[in-house]
Amino acid sequence: MAGHPDDQQDLVERGARPLQAEAGPFHFGRALAAIITRQGLTDLAYFGGASAPLASEAHLQEALDRARGEKRVVVNNYHSTDWAVVPEAEILVGLADRLRTDNALGWVLAHDGDRQVEPLPASAASRADLDTPADVAMIARHPGLGPEVGRVAESLPQPILNRLDQLLQILRTPGRTLSVIGRASSTVWQALEARRQVWIRMFAEERGMLASGRAERGEVRSLIGAMVDQAGPRAFLRSLGSMSDGAIWDTRVWMSQRGPWPSAADRFSADLGRAGDIEDGALRELTAAVEEASLPIVTGGHGVVAGGLLALLESLEP
Repeated sequence: MAGHPDDQQDLVERGARPLQAEAGPFHFGRALAAIITRQGLTDLAYFGGASAPLASEAHLQEALDRARGEKRVVVNNYHSTDWAVVPEAEILVGLADRLRTDNALGWVLAHDGDRQVEPLPASAASRADLDTPADVAMIARHPGLGPEVGRVAESLPQPILNRLDQLLQILRTPGRTLSVIGRASSTVWQALEARRQVWIRMFAEERGMLASGRAERGEVRSLIGAMVDQAGPRAFLRSLGSMSDGAIWDTRVWMSQRGPWPSAADRFSADLGRAGDIEDGALRELTAAVEEASLPIVTGGHGVVAGGLLALLESLEP
């Protein structure tokens, strides 16, 4: 499935084979099950769009070798799967209804499919995923960036690239303080503390909210989100600025707990700092406050506090 007809045509010109879509609203699990059945697939390597922008041939070969050698499922991320290698993939046909999106692949195969699921070691190669403009910004300085994504990164608005460079300078400077807000993992926290001499304020909430279905069921709860709504975004960011030199913020947790979910155009405009282009009033106010804040802040989805943050760290290493 391509997000836009022009994207589909571009993929066809590059050698991709389009498959007939099922009637009705798109459902990832049912669409994947239909492909497995029609093509008679046994082993499957699945990659979501733009899901492995920093994965080299060696990284991908490692995943294939692990899956083939021990007949276990290999995923890039257990809690929020973007790509996976699945031996004996016919099991997914019976699990199709549980897979509204690909994020739940690892979780569902382990819990409902009783399969051994092995996540790859956390790195920018395994965790970086391009879902938002901010994800592109976070990998813009990475030495493994390819030419295609590099051209996209160069086209980003200069203000977001300036904020990225300010965050890199914070990470370079011993004794500075960085706040990380959202669905961040202990793995990322450990990487920050092991590789950089900076203080970290970690506000981790709602990991797995998509894979577990909590977001779809309206069960997301955020203490940070409640503080933003009660104090107002400007007061919240003044407080954050009094204790941090910079911040990386997965704002989708706040969006999920407050509802309704903003449009893609509004979400991406917010990540790019274009408050005037946002229709959602609360998100427009938050975006304006981020732009006016005394500290550099990059906002986005899960990727900015996961693979994107790992990519920032690797950008600083020889």
